[in-house]
Amino acid sequence: MKAIRILLIAAGLAVVTIGVVGALGDPGLTLWPYARYLAVAAVLGDFLILPIVLVAGAIAARGLPGWARVPVQAALYVSAAVTVVALPLVLGYGRDPSLPSALPRDYGLGLLAVLAAVWAAAATVA
Repeated sequence: MKAIRILLIAAGLAVVTIGVVGALGDPGLTLWPYARYLAVAAVLGDFLILPIVLVAGAIAARGLPGWARVPVQAALYVSAAVTVVALPLVLGYGRDPSLPSALPRDYGLGLLAVLAAVWAAAATVA
């Protein structure tokens, strides 16, 4: 198990290195939007999403029977993470009317389908 973990970490570091070297080597790339995105994502994750999930998990722990607590708390956490990732797509950020292939799907419906699958899995485990 330890060898697999080391291989996965090494593969992840290799992919990150390739991405950073490629980004820094592109003279036409401005790094400010990427740095801003990473900063906002970190702040949202640490100071908005995490407290909401912790409070929801604490409320769920008090109001649910023991057999349902862990699946519901896990589903709450996964739902929050999936929603944060999907929200820019659902809101249509980056959509360009002159480019119909940019964001061509119904991302709100896709988000609902993923959330339904997450909660169905939680119900199955519970």
